[in-house]
This record gives sequence, C-alpha cells and structure tokens, in this order.
Amino acid sequence: MRGDSESRSRYLSLALLSRRTIEGLRGVADGVPVGPELEESLRKLLAGVSSVSDAAFVTRLEASGAWTRFEELSTLDEVKAETGTDDLSGVVSSILSDPGERSRSQSAKLLIRFLTAVEGRALQRYTDSMEMQFA
Repeated sequence: MRGDSESRSRYLSLALLSRRTIEGLRGVADGVPVGPELEESLRKLLAGVSSVSDAAFVTRLEASGAWTRFEELSTLDEVKAETGTDDLSGVVSSILSDPGERSRSQSAKLLIRFLTAVEGRALQRYTDSMEMQFA
C-alpha cells in the first residue's frame, strides 16, 4: 500500500513539475528571458536528451538527474513515442542559446506542447491509481 501511495505522489509531482516548467516557458514564448530556475531545469533536461541515439532515451534522462523515478521516466518515454517528438535536444538548446526571439519562442511553444502532454499523462496515471485504490 505504501508503494502505491509513493507512486501516486510521483505522478502528481511530475504533473506539478511539468506545470511549473510550462508557466516559465509561457513567458519565454512571449519574449521574456529564461530565468535561472527555468534554465537549470532545462539544462538538466537537455543533458538527458542530448545523445544521438534514441535507443537509450530513458537511460540518458535518468543519468542526467532531470528525471530519476520510474513514473517520471516511463511517462516521458511514452509521451515522446506517442507525440513523435524526436528533437527534444534541439528544442531545449534553442530555448537556452538561440538569440533569435522568434526561434526561441517557437521552441518554447513546442516544449510547452510536449510538457502539457506529459502533465496530462501523469495526471491520468495519478487518477487511475486513485480509482484502483477504491475499486
């Protein structure tokens, strides 16, 4: 029972982290510079997605320290596969380093869409696990 509670908490935590990142990215999409907290989160994510091979996506995320729990890793991997988001590295790099406001804004919007899907999936998993508890 304790494991179920921890798992639910991790899904909820992933959804909240995605939401916080989305909020920061909305400002970037509107032309606001990347703040230090958002930059740190994006650099961790970049470290996890910047390898050439897609075969070890989950392993790279885990090694980067950006996402470390099964719930986080499996959710990100599922969403990446379902959305066909193949160039997360390029998207995140563009947000962090591209001086062109338009390109940075477009990349922020792409990452917002991806993280919105992650948030939705995490909340779905959280809700499903709550329903199973009471079934």
